[in-house]
Amino acid sequence: MSALFSVLCVALGGASGALVRFALASRFDKNGRPFGTFAANMCASFLLGVLMSLSARHGLPRWFDLLAETGFCATLSTFSSLAFQIADMVSTRRYGACAVYASATFAFGMVLFLSAYKLFW
Repeated sequence: MSALFSVLCVALGGASGALVRFALASRFDKNGRPFGTFAANMCASFLLGVLMSLSARHGLPRWFDLLAETGFCATLSTFSSLAFQIADMVSTRRYGACAVYASATFAFGMVLFLSAYKLFW
């Protein structure tokens, strides 16, 4: 596989993931409640678990791994938005919401990833 084709796969997957994430955030991130970002991160965690399991078990083509895992899932999930939203909650003294959001994102993200990985293994 050529380097150019690899870059194009990542770029296409990344653009698609970014658009889905933008749509979720636009629709569900309201009034300081980051439900869209949370949903994007949970979907990406589950989908990445499925894809990594299928890839490990069935050897998916490298171009598909680049498109779906490196491109789509990496841009669908977003650590930078999570960090910004947590910082915003801290600066507005919403400590309880901050603790719940940060903990739930990590805990549910890991549960979804591991469940998907085991489910499709």
